[in-house]
Amino acid sequence: MPKFHHANLGVPPELADAEGEFLVDILGYRRLEPPPAARRFGALWFEADDGTQIHLSLDPEHRAAEMAHTAIDIRGECDAIEARLGAAGVPFTAGEFDGQRLVNCKDPAGNGWELRG
Repeated sequence: MPKFHHANLGVPPELADAEGEFLVDILGYRRLEPPPAARRFGALWFEADDGTQIHLSLDPEHRAAEMAHTAIDIRGECDAIEARLGAAGVPFTAGEFDGQRLVNCKDPAGNGWELRG
């Protein structure tokens, strides 16, 4: 049975710090030290409490997709994450879809996020 492990998102090198702050300060991931082979090409890794990960690849030619997004379950954290997005000046929309509370936003690199609560 497959189990989700990680998503790998592109980020322009000059936005790597802002991207890390978004993942840690707003979404609640913690920074991991990638293995030496991944560090050699500039990979950045982040992990949630459930063990799922977000990996960032530095990409000088990064162009965020218009419709693609990463969806994560933030059940019980919607209000807190909306407050952190607002405090950080990150535009977002909030509403419901199919009975599920959703917050949609873009990270500093323009990658889409669907925060399901």
